Amino acid sequence: MAQKIPKKTSKPAAKPSKNSTPKKSGCVVFATKILGDQWTPRLLFALSTEKLRFCQLQDSVGGVNPRTLSKRLSDLEASGILTKVIFSEVPPHTEYSLTKKGKDLLPILKSMAAWGEKYAK
Repeated sequence: MAQKIPKKTSKPAAKPSKNSTPKKSGCVVFATKILGDQWTPRLLFALSTEKLRFCQLQDSVGGVNPRTLSKRLSDLEASGILTKVIFSEVPPHTEYSLTKKGKDLLPILKSMAAWGEKYAK
């Protein structure tokens, strides 16, 4: 004779409170994916005032490996944070600049800088 297996009863999911913001916390995760590494805030800050070439970016952030810089710039371009313009002249060169989406990150960087100045002592 077959044994009856009792049904598992699950409790209904609790309703999220008005103070919880899962959508906003997801947005923080998204922003952290962009800004969460060592070099991106420095790169964005360097590009905040002018277009820069690869070597200028490397000098302005200091100490970044060229391969790492190239990868990070490619990632930021793919995310729509910066644009890359290649000039086919002799000698050829490339300039990087922030997009509107990238410029929208500048207030966050300024807040980070202010926080760093306040607590880095």
